[in-house]
Amino acid sequence: MAESPDCNQAADVFRKTMEEALAKIDLVNANLKLEQEKAIDLQIAAKDEYNRILNEADKISEARIEEKRKANLEQIRNEVRTETIEKLIVNEIPSDMLKRILEIPAQILADVWFKLGFDKMNESHVGNVGYESEGRSGYVIFYRNDLTARFYYEYGGGDSVAIITVPSPERWEAEAKMPAADRMLVLEFVAKRVVRDQASNCKYFIGETDILIKY
Repeated sequence: MAESPDCNQAADVFRKTMEEALAKIDLVNANLKLEQEKAIDLQIAAKDEYNRILNEADKISEARIEEKRKANLEQIRNEVRTETIEKLIVNEIPSDMLKRILEIPAQILADVWFKLGFDKMNESHVGNVGYESEGRSGYVIFYRNDLTARFYYEYGGGDSVAIITVPSPERWEAEAKMPAADRMLVLEFVAKRVVRDQASNCKYFIGETDILIKY
C-alpha cells in the first residue's frame, strides 16, 4: 500500500514560496514607489525650472523694453536738440556761443555744420552763406563759427547780375567785427558761395566796397 503524502511538508513549501513571492512583490512595490517619487520630484523640478525660465524671460523682456525706450528717448532728445541748434545758427547765433552755453558735444555740432553746408575756411574757422530776399534786394548772410555778418545786395542791370555791398578796408573791422586780415578770405568765401548757389554761369569781382556778380 502506497504511503500517504506528507501534507505538512507540502504546506511548508507552499508557504515559503508565497513568502518569497510576497517579498518580491513588496520589493517591486517599494521600487515602484521610489520611482514614482523620483518622477514626481522631476516633475516638480521641471515645473520650477519652467517657471524660472518664464520669470527670467519676463525680466529680459522688461529690460529690453526699457533699454529700447531709453534709446528712443535719447534719439528724440538728440533730434530735438539738433533741430534747435540748426535754427539758432540760422538765426545768427554763433555756434561757438551755443557750444559754450549749451555744452554741445563737438560731434553733434560738426554734424549740424555739415548738414547746414558749413565748409572749412582755415585752421580756425568754418563758414557758410545764407540768403534773405526782399524782392529785388536783400541780404547775403555770412555765418562763421564765432560770428555772423550781413551784406546788403541788390540786383544789377546789363551784364551785372547782382551787387553786394561790403565794408571798405578802412571800415571793415568796425562794421564786420572781424580783423582786417580776415577781409579777403571772407569776401572770397562769400563771392564763391554766391556764384555757386545763385549764379553758376557768372564770375565775381571784389572791389573796395562791393562784390560784383557779372556774366
